[in-house]
Amino acid sequence: MSAATIPPSAALPPAVQSPKAEAAQKPLKKAAITGVSVLLEMTSGGLFMENVKMEKQRTSAPYPQIARNVLSQGIRGFEAGLWPWGVVLGLSKGTVLGGAKANLDAGLKSLGVDKKKSDLIAGFGAGAVQGVFMSPILLARTRVNQAISERVASGGKSLTVAQEMKLSQSILASGIESEGLVKTLTQGMMTCVFKRALDWGTRFIFINGFRNFLIEKSPDGTLTDAQKLYTSFAGGAASVTVTMPIDRLMPIIQSAGGGGQSISEVLKAKFAKEGITTLQRGWALRTLHTGYHTMFAIFVADKVYSLLS
Repeated sequence: MSAATIPPSAALPPAVQSPKAEAAQKPLKKAAITGVSVLLEMTSGGLFMENVKMEKQRTSAPYPQIARNVLSQGIRGFEAGLWPWGVVLGLSKGTVLGGAKANLDAGLKSLGVDKKKSDLIAGFGAGAVQGVFMSPILLARTRVNQAISERVASGGKSLTVAQEMKLSQSILASGIESEGLVKTLTQGMMTCVFKRALDWGTRFIFINGFRNFLIEKSPDGTLTDAQKLYTSFAGGAASVTVTMPIDRLMPIIQSAGGGGQSISEVLKAKFAKEGITTLQRGWALRTLHTGYHTMFAIFVADKVYSLLS
């Protein structure tokens, strides 16, 4: 075959060949799919892992004790905090992440930014946008979980969905009445914005690093679905090594206003009691849950989007 008849793609090295160009994702469609994917992650065990992790960070009690307290309520304990704030949080953080990431990717692409840089910049940016929306919802959920856990620990009966929603409303209303609307809804927001930007920025750094390594080793320069799945999990889990200290501070900051103590008083008490190791409290479950969550938010959402496209 002469050089003039060689197809352009055949002249490229295997690592950069692709069966088809990757089309830009539609923000609204990706937002909806990511929101549902995150909700599926929560109801399939993610919410339970996160609740146990948050209680570990808040109380420093042993994992078995926390798990027993949570599961003593049966399925209601397994899904504690799902209604209403868990559903609101899951759908909002999924839709905001998916939509913001797709929007930022499209904007950066129009400016001529290559995909590798675009992925990282959009990851940090989408995480920051997510933090703004998540902060007040996460605050409400943290305080509701605290109230439910303390009720169960003191021998109280588990709550029905209607009772839990009523309790949620009363806790938030009480906080607004005593602290003011703006202070209640923005408490810890800047920390949350920084945290979510760092969370997703580092997750994409690790995911892309793992995937690029596998692509270089692949004969055809592509990844299987299994490789995409476990690199999503591994990238999310690996990011915890960077983000753990600030993740540890979030429930402390957001639960402080509900107990009559200032943030500085709560932090001083924690460091005095547990030392610097308090910043790694809940690390094991945080690592497991972050990998699990990232797998749904990235791999599952992308796979469903691809199937529906």
